[in-house]
Amino acid sequence: MKYLRQPNSEDSTAMRRITIVAAGFVAATLSCYAKAEVQAESFDVLASVMETHNKEINANDRLDSNKEEAIRYREAIIAGWWEFMQAKSNALPGEYCAASFLRAKHVVEAGKIDEMKAGVVVTLFGPGGNYRGALLAFSLLGSDSAEALPKLPSGKPVLVTLTQGNTKPVTLNAIYMETRPKAPPLLAFAVPNIDALMKGMEDQWSFDVSYQGRSIASIEWHDGLKARDELRKCLAGASFESKRQ
Repeated sequence: MKYLRQPNSEDSTAMRRITIVAAGFVAATLSCYAKAEVQAESFDVLASVMETHNKEINANDRLDSNKEEAIRYREAIIAGWWEFMQAKSNALPGEYCAASFLRAKHVVEAGKIDEMKAGVVVTLFGPGGNYRGALLAFSLLGSDSAEALPKLPSGKPVLVTLTQGNTKPVTLNAIYMETRPKAPPLLAFAVPNIDALMKGMEDQWSFDVSYQGRSIASIEWHDGLKARDELRKCLAGASFESKRQ
């Protein structure tokens, strides 16, 4: 919520719908575990993209040679953008469709170089290969990302608390996955199907993931409905927007 006002009947209906969708997503996630069917190599394209963005953020922390370029990048990553792809190379049409939203915070500290902090990527994955469900995954970007996540073997479940929008926090298992050595790892929540995941998409929506009482990933997206449309195109095997949105 961006501001406070008296609720009307439309507000109440929308709030009931959001609450039902979020509750349904959580219930679905609790009953679905994808460790045996989702492999790290399924995300080679996404891993390459995340590795590139991680380098971009770290480089812009210290970019003095072209301050105008650094300013443009910082404005873009602070505002956040969507990217769409098939997360696995050689994927068939409609397989491994992914929509990722990236965002970071610009931190200015006296006597220090300006830095991009709390870089987070939230990604929605459609089915691919033997895995016919969907995933909601979070990755961290930036120089402080390595210390934020729990240190676990790839594929191991980890108990975290997920908060969506203004709904009640729920503690449940996520899958910790390493995709390649220099790419940020994923914390992924399994969902039975991509339709259930897309049904819960709002135009503006926020997420917070906490581990052992400490927030490790917090992000709010915008233009979620446009992103849903592009994701549907990919799932249908049609051409979709592959540029930053």
